[in-house]
Amino acid sequence: MAALSHFFGFLAALIVWAAQRDRSRFVRFQAVQAMAFDLIVSIILFLAVGGMLVVIFGIMALGIGNIALLGSQNNPAAEPFRVFISLMTALPFMTLCIMLPITGILFVVRLIATIQTFQGIDFRYPWLGNLIDQSLEH
Repeated sequence: MAALSHFFGFLAALIVWAAQRDRSRFVRFQAVQAMAFDLIVSIILFLAVGGMLVVIFGIMALGIGNIALLGSQNNPAAEPFRVFISLMTALPFMTLCIMLPITGILFVVRLIATIQTFQGIDFRYPWLGNLIDQSLEH
Protein backbone atom coordinates (compact mmCIF):
# COMPACT_ATOMS: atom_id res chain seq x y z
CA MET A 1 0.00 0.00 0.00
CA ALA A 2 2.87 2.35 0.80
CA ALA A 3 4.43 1.68 -2.60
CA LEU A 4 1.14 2.54 -4.30
CA SER A 5 1.15 5.88 -2.48
CA HIS A 6 4.48 6.85 -3.97
CA PHE A 7 3.94 5.47 -7.45
CA PHE A 8 0.45 6.72 -8.28
CA GLY A 9 0.67 10.16 -6.68
CA PHE A 10 -1.47 12.37 -4.52
CA LEU A 11 -4.91 10.87 -5.01
CA ALA A 12 -3.72 7.30 -4.47
CA ALA A 13 -1.75 8.41 -1.41
CA LEU A 14 -4.85 10.12 -0.02
CA ILE A 15 -6.93 6.98 -0.52
CA VAL A 16 -4.24 4.76 1.04
CA TRP A 17 -3.86 7.16 3.97
CA ALA A 18 -7.62 7.25 4.58
CA ALA A 19 -7.93 3.48 4.41
CA GLN A 20 -4.78 2.51 6.31
CA ARG A 21 -3.97 5.36 8.71
CA ASP A 22 -5.03 3.44 11.82
CA ARG A 23 -3.67 0.06 10.73
CA SER A 24 0.00 0.76 10.00
CA ARG A 25 2.26 3.56 11.12
CA PHE A 26 4.63 2.74 8.22
CA VAL A 27 1.90 3.02 5.58
CA ARG A 28 0.47 6.17 7.19
CA PHE A 29 3.89 7.83 7.19
CA GLN A 30 4.65 6.85 3.60
CA ALA A 31 1.24 8.01 2.36
CA VAL A 32 1.53 11.39 4.09
CA GLN A 33 5.07 11.78 2.81
CA ALA A 34 3.96 10.96 -0.76
CA MET A 35 1.10 13.48 -0.53
CA ALA A 36 3.43 16.20 0.79
CA PHE A 37 6.00 15.49 -1.92
CA ASP A 38 3.36 15.68 -4.66
CA LEU A 39 1.91 18.87 -3.19
CA ILE A 40 5.30 20.59 -3.05
CA VAL A 41 6.20 19.48 -6.59
CA SER A 42 2.79 20.64 -7.88
CA ILE A 43 3.20 24.07 -6.28
CA ILE A 44 6.69 24.49 -7.73
CA LEU A 45 5.55 23.42 -11.20
CA PHE A 46 2.51 25.71 -10.99
CA LEU A 47 4.74 28.66 -10.11
CA ALA A 48 7.22 27.80 -12.87
CA VAL A 49 4.53 27.48 -15.54
CA GLY A 50 2.81 30.63 -14.26
CA GLY A 51 6.10 32.48 -14.41
CA MET A 52 6.67 31.30 -17.97
CA LEU A 53 3.21 32.51 -18.98
CA VAL A 54 3.86 35.90 -17.41
CA VAL A 55 7.12 36.15 -19.34
CA ILE A 56 5.50 35.07 -22.61
CA PHE A 57 2.64 37.56 -22.28
CA GLY A 58 5.10 40.21 -21.15
CA ILE A 59 7.17 39.59 -24.27
CA MET A 60 4.07 39.89 -26.39
CA ALA A 61 3.19 43.19 -24.71
CA LEU A 62 6.73 44.50 -25.11
CA GLY A 63 6.75 43.42 -28.75
CA ILE A 64 3.56 45.35 -29.42
CA GLY A 65 5.05 48.31 -27.58
CA ASN A 66 8.22 48.03 -29.65
CA ILE A 67 6.24 48.19 -32.86
CA ALA A 68 4.09 51.10 -31.66
CA LEU A 69 6.82 53.19 -30.05
CA LEU A 70 9.89 52.57 -32.15
CA GLY A 71 8.32 52.06 -35.54
CA SER A 72 10.78 51.20 -38.26
CA GLN A 73 12.97 48.11 -38.21
CA ASN A 74 15.95 50.30 -39.12
CA ASN A 75 15.62 52.55 -36.07
CA PRO A 76 18.98 52.33 -34.19
CA ALA A 77 17.33 53.38 -30.92
CA ALA A 78 15.32 50.15 -30.99
CA GLU A 79 18.36 47.82 -31.09
CA PRO A 80 18.83 47.40 -27.29
CA PHE A 81 15.11 46.76 -27.01
CA ARG A 82 15.29 44.09 -29.74
CA VAL A 83 18.19 42.38 -27.97
CA PHE A 84 16.22 42.36 -24.71
CA ILE A 85 13.16 40.90 -26.45
CA SER A 86 15.33 38.20 -28.08
CA LEU A 87 16.78 37.19 -24.71
CA MET A 88 13.38 37.16 -23.05
CA THR A 89 11.98 35.07 -25.91
CA ALA A 90 14.60 32.41 -25.18
CA LEU A 91 13.66 32.28 -21.48
CA PRO A 92 10.64 29.93 -21.82
CA PHE A 93 12.71 27.54 -23.92
CA MET A 94 15.56 27.62 -21.41
CA THR A 95 13.05 26.96 -18.64
CA LEU A 96 11.69 24.00 -20.57
CA CYS A 97 15.23 22.65 -21.01
CA ILE A 98 15.67 22.88 -17.24
CA MET A 99 12.24 21.46 -16.37
CA LEU A 100 12.55 18.30 -18.47
CA PRO A 101 15.58 16.90 -16.60
CA ILE A 102 14.07 17.91 -13.27
CA THR A 103 10.87 16.06 -14.15
CA GLY A 104 12.94 13.01 -15.03
CA ILE A 105 14.80 13.22 -11.73
CA LEU A 106 11.53 13.51 -9.82
CA PHE A 107 10.22 10.42 -11.59
CA VAL A 108 13.37 8.47 -10.67
CA VAL A 109 13.07 9.59 -7.04
CA ARG A 110 9.42 8.51 -7.00
CA LEU A 111 10.42 5.16 -8.51
CA ILE A 112 13.13 4.67 -5.86
CA ALA A 113 10.58 5.49 -3.15
CA THR A 114 8.16 2.97 -4.65
CA ILE A 115 10.73 0.18 -4.84
CA GLN A 116 12.10 0.77 -1.35
CA THR A 117 8.71 0.93 0.31
CA PHE A 118 7.61 -2.17 -1.61
CA GLN A 119 10.62 -3.92 -0.05
CA GLY A 120 9.58 -2.67 3.40
CA ILE A 121 12.41 -0.14 3.67
CA ASP A 122 11.55 3.12 5.42
CA PHE A 123 12.09 5.57 2.54
CA ARG A 124 12.44 9.26 3.41
CA TYR A 125 12.59 12.16 1.04
CA PRO A 126 15.45 14.49 2.03
CA TRP A 127 14.29 17.16 4.50
CA LEU A 128 10.65 16.28 4.01
CA GLY A 129 10.72 12.84 5.60
CA ASN A 130 12.06 14.00 8.96
CA LEU A 131 9.72 17.00 9.03
CA ILE A 132 6.69 14.76 8.43
CA ASP A 133 7.91 12.20 10.96
CA GLN A 134 8.16 14.93 13.61
CA SER A 135 4.70 16.31 12.77
CA LEU A 136 3.10 12.84 12.95
CA GLU A 137 4.60 12.20 16.39
CA HIS A 138 2.84 15.23 17.88
